[in-house]
Amino acid sequence: MSKQTVQNVRVGQMNGVKLIIKKIHNDGMEESVSIKNQGTVAQPMSGWILASLRGQVFYTFPDNLILLPGKVIIVHSGLQTQVQGRVSLIVQNDFFWTNEQVWNNHGDMAILFDADGNEVDRYAYPNKRVMGSSAEQRRMLIKHSDGYQIIDAPAHQTGRTNRHRNIFTN
Repeated sequence: MSKQTVQNVRVGQMNGVKLIIKKIHNDGMEESVSIKNQGTVAQPMSGWILASLRGQVFYTFPDNLILLPGKVIIVHSGLQTQVQGRVSLIVQNDFFWTNEQVWNNHGDMAILFDADGNEVDRYAYPNKRVMGSSAEQRRMLIKHSDGYQIIDAPAHQTGRTNRHRNIFTN
């Protein structure tokens, strides 16, 4: 009998998938980002990254995560993360990033990158004006030996960045 192996699938956003950053919750010591698959196809999240533009902090999704159609995942950060992690480990849609504060209290932009480093969605709070005139510039994620870097995408790159209402929630 042959031995079975598992191989991670790292792909960009597949046809039929529509991932959006639904909400950023920044309430003192507790932070979270909600991401929803509004499409009709499941999306493997191996190699995908959630990033804070201002802080240049990066969360890499687990290799075994597949975001099913209609489902929401929540990525937690902040000082309350460690306590919540012990209580909520059985909830399959909760992921725990760090107990550090990630999201700037005065405004920031969350960017979701696919496995190829292409911007899939962004969410600015309290609104896109806080990010200045470059808020509309598409971004790319580049991996270096010492980490990641967010750069401006080439002007000719067409993309599927979803645009939606940006609300900062307390």
